Amino acid sequence: MERWRIHKLKINGFKVFTEFEESYASDLVIYDGPNGFGKTSLFDAKQLLFCNKLPRVVARHDVLKIAAGKNFEKSLYQNHYSQQDISIVAELKKGDESLYVMRLAKKEDLNASKNKPNSFYDFKLYELTSLHADAESRLVSDEEKFWSERLGDKFLNNFSVLNYLQQDSKSIVIPDACDDRKRTDQISHLLNLDGLEARIDKISKLKKETKVQLKEADDESRTQIALLNELQQTLTVNDSKQIIYTKLTDLNITPQWDLELPFTVDNYKNIGDLLEQMNLLKRTYVGRGEIAKRIRNKQKVDFTKRDEFGLAVRLYHHFIRLPDLNKNKALLDQLEKVCITLSVEVPKLSSSHNTIISSYLSAQYADELTKLLQVKDKLQLEHGGVSKKQAEVMQLRGKLLQVCSSDEHDCPLCGFDYKESTLLIASIEAKTRQLKQQLDGIGQQINQCYQNIEAIISPLKVKYIPVLEKARNEYEGQLHAELMMHVHQEKRLSTIGQRLVSLDIELPKHYEHREEVQEEQVSNVKKSVLQSLEQEDEIISDQEINFFVSQFTELSELEKLSEELIEQKQNYIQQQHNFAINDSIIKRKKEVDFCARKVVLLNNLNKQLEKVVTQLKHAQTDYMNRTIGQMESLFHIYSGRLLQNYQSGLGVFIDTPDAKRKTSAMNFTTARDSQHDAILSMSSGQISALSLSLFLALNKKYAKTAFVFIDDPTQCMDEINIASFSDLLRVELRDRQVIISTHEQDISDYLCYRYGKAGLSRKQVNLLEKTKRVLVSSDNI
Repeated sequence: MERWRIHKLKINGFKVFTEFEESYASDLVIYDGPNGFGKTSLFDAKQLLFCNKLPRVVARHDVLKIAAGKNFEKSLYQNHYSQQDISIVAELKKGDESLYVMRLAKKEDLNASKNKPNSFYDFKLYELTSLHADAESRLVSDEEKFWSERLGDKFLNNFSVLNYLQQDSKSIVIPDACDDRKRTDQISHLLNLDGLEARIDKISKLKKETKVQLKEADDESRTQIALLNELQQTLTVNDSKQIIYTKLTDLNITPQWDLELPFTVDNYKNIGDLLEQMNLLKRTYVGRGEIAKRIRNKQKVDFTKRDEFGLAVRLYHHFIRLPDLNKNKALLDQLEKVCITLSVEVPKLSSSHNTIISSYLSAQYADELTKLLQVKDKLQLEHGGVSKKQAEVMQLRGKLLQVCSSDEHDCPLCGFDYKESTLLIASIEAKTRQLKQQLDGIGQQINQCYQNIEAIISPLKVKYIPVLEKARNEYEGQLHAELMMHVHQEKRLSTIGQRLVSLDIELPKHYEHREEVQEEQVSNVKKSVLQSLEQEDEIISDQEINFFVSQFTELSELEKLSEELIEQKQNYIQQQHNFAINDSIIKRKKEVDFCARKVVLLNNLNKQLEKVVTQLKHAQTDYMNRTIGQMESLFHIYSGRLLQNYQSGLGVFIDTPDAKRKTSAMNFTTARDSQHDAILSMSSGQISALSLSLFLALNKKYAKTAFVFIDDPTQCMDEINIASFSDLLRVELRDRQVIISTHEQDISDYLCYRYGKAGLSRKQVNLLEKTKRVLVSSDNI
């Protein structure tokens, strides 16, 4: 079955590489060369391309506890000599099918970023249409879904255990900061245990919740029992007969002490407050006479504080004059209108003025004034026309004098030949004099018309201007204005004034314009009201007054009461309290029984959930044992080949715990000692070989892609183990694309030789030589 392989890789500006490009169309690709030329950087580029993170760097960053607020000008992953984008582009092939992907960090994003070493937010994944520079790209928003759809389900989760073994990595057998999950947790998703683990997790959470609910139910049960005991102790004996309910107040919202049912099953503890209110009602009833007196006094005091009090004092006696003041104001307005019209200059009089003036003239004079105004308008119009014509002739005369020379005698306008220029000018002068005579005649007519009009309206001025002055002096404008401002309050102000008069208080009859005198008038009336207050006694307090105000609307309601009715109300409240306690006891007993049943049910449910979780964990362990057993033989063989010097190459077993155990931790054991984990007795090199064995076994069993990345796997191997390793790769993983690194040239040559002997393709990439070629190429450019 065809699987995805790496076909080509291009890198720009990433770590040690300004640029890197290589073809990967071989079964074995080996990076060799001295340390420091980018072998690990190439593996970092692949891991960043697929996973968008470098767990090794993140773990070291967290251990170093680098200050969270520190910013960096340049990204850790940006080449020192590069100021451009960071890009990692790869072509993957599966048969004839190709997939082009790119991990890109744009220059502008890096410049604006804080460049945290443990943050890879600026690196975005794109899908390309080809490897060409002008290829179209599409941003991948959901990377996990993208890789799962193209490279197999849970590709990103599997990458660290199926596709890439980091240099000297032992996290798969000894969890470290890069992956602190237990061994079993790291590979559990490979065994299709997700559904079972999710079910165990849900039932465990449900069990935890039932424990919380069980504790809450038990606490509630204890609380209900305590409340029941308290109720039973509160209940009092009452042998009196049933008391009939009588309502004592008329409020829309009845106070609690006057309700037919003053208590409920859950509200019975305020009996003391209600009985105290009954005592307060008794004191209020006894002091009702004093209350009435204080209410009357308060009403008088409040009366003086009303906003309309001062207006009523000053205006009460003047509202009766408002009709006359309205008439005087109308007459004054009419006189002012006609006098203003009469003061208009005669040349400016119009027909609108004539309408006002004519109403004060006899019919004969009114007709004559109308005719004179019409003549005036006509003469003014005619005078204006002639005057305009005269101005035009004068202007023309000046132009003719400028245009005509002393020898010219033809009219420049009409061409008439005047024989001599003096005749032309004389003709113009004659026309000018004619127009002036005409204007003078019209002016004399206009002056005569003005005199005739003035003769008609002068007697009116003599007659009505003195009348206007007299009306102004007699009109009380300030009083009229204030009355009009408050006319909408007349009824209320009159009522206030009548009440003051009924108290034998004299109100000012003269209207004062001065503000300080007005204030003195109001102050004197207030003093008279306060002097009329009744003498108060100290037989009641403000508490009784406030109780009356809050519980009753009228004093007559208090008068209807009696001491017998109040005593009956007090006994009724006590009886209703006993009824409420009885009902509460019945309800509380039901709640105690309910809580007890709830505790029993939750306890049984908790035990059943515990049993289910135990059974599921046993099933999980059993399934893991059987599933791990399917790849245990591979691991046993691989570990035997890579650990030739450990137990004589017998290999390591994976412990399969008893299915009755709740946990299914994966342990490594030997044939000679199965009690302790084999890791505890291994050297660092042996642990690395064991990690490699488990990694290759997992890849062989579960990998859905063909590429395998291993960074420097031979650094802790001797010659025998290297030979075994080469056989393991070319035989067991002959259908895989293996990409490894080594800093030893002879090991690189040996592995390629062994692959070649097996008929498999191989390729050596010497990074030192590749770097030299890049530098030479740059120098030539």
